[in-house]
Amino acid sequence: MSDIRHSLLRRDALSAAKEVLYHLDIYFSSQLQSAPLPIVDKGPVELLEEFVFQVPKERGAQPKEQTKDSVRQIIFSSLFSPQGNKADDSRMSLLGKLVSMAVAVCRIPVLECAASWLQRTPVVYCVRLARALVDDYCCLVPGSVQTLKQTLSASPRFCCQLVTSVTALYDLSSDDLIPPLDLLEMIVSWIFEDPSVLQVLMMLQVHLTEKNLYGRLGLILFDHMVPLVEEINRLADELNPLNASQEIELALDRLAQALQVAMASGALLCTRDDLRTLCSRLPHNNLLQLVISGPVQQAPHAALPPGFYPHIHTPPLGYGAVPAHPAAHPALPTHPGHTFMSGMTFPFRPIR
Repeated sequence: MSDIRHSLLRRDALSAAKEVLYHLDIYFSSQLQSAPLPIVDKGPVELLEEFVFQVPKERGAQPKEQTKDSVRQIIFSSLFSPQGNKADDSRMSLLGKLVSMAVAVCRIPVLECAASWLQRTPVVYCVRLARALVDDYCCLVPGSVQTLKQTLSASPRFCCQLVTSVTALYDLSSDDLIPPLDLLEMIVSWIFEDPSVLQVLMMLQVHLTEKNLYGRLGLILFDHMVPLVEEINRLADELNPLNASQEIELALDRLAQALQVAMASGALLCTRDDLRTLCSRLPHNNLLQLVISGPVQQAPHAALPPGFYPHIHTPPLGYGAVPAHPAAHPALPTHPGHTFMSGMTFPFRPIR
């Protein structure tokens, strides 16, 4: 009956119903030759329900499909998992062509396999695949980035893993390692359409707390923030003569938002002094100053007093309090006093 069902699945509803009745005629005719009262087993009944009465097949068939997906993943992994030998270059070259083709024809099973591969493969190989895709869709043929952009609806998991790999690829250390504009615009559009690349940090605090790792396991290395802040500072210096104050302020707002979420969720572990030193050369920004100096009201934590980052080793400065030396910073504007809640989002201004 399983072979008959697979054949019926390829037909339209009317011809499938006719085919079911034809096969049942043959089936019961054969049964009557051996017994005066044939036994109607489960197989024919299921075919009638699915293709004549249009009742969807029950979830009992799902384990077979899941097994098929598992086999596909295992085969993909055995083909393309790096082995540390001479075959890795050929393996990576073929993988790049395969995934690039899967993007072009929107082949979801291959994209899902590639997403799993990117998730469990060392970063040095992930960036090679990311580089191949960026070259194919952002550099070689103008406008082809639209094809890559459309994969978000087909495989969000692949897009998420690709963004992670692209982040590792472009470390801003040289002109060659600055992402192309088409790629940046595509990633921004992905994030606007599906902000769950971002919301993972908001969920992180719960998971770290459950495992008693909150404030003890940093997932974002402070050393990785240094070149990012230095690059923002360099770009701000370049844009300053061009009357781009609004663009600079927006970039600093985005940096402040990212720092706030990363610290409040426990993903970024650093002291306030480290943060002040890191951001000291950046142009003044109200939101950034608030994140650096203002207290954050945390949810109750068994081992820590409220109002402290669990990973901040110096007490937070009183936000809105009168400074000890008010004349020391006459140029800095004052901020209205209010409680700064970690769960509250910052005012959002869309990129224009």
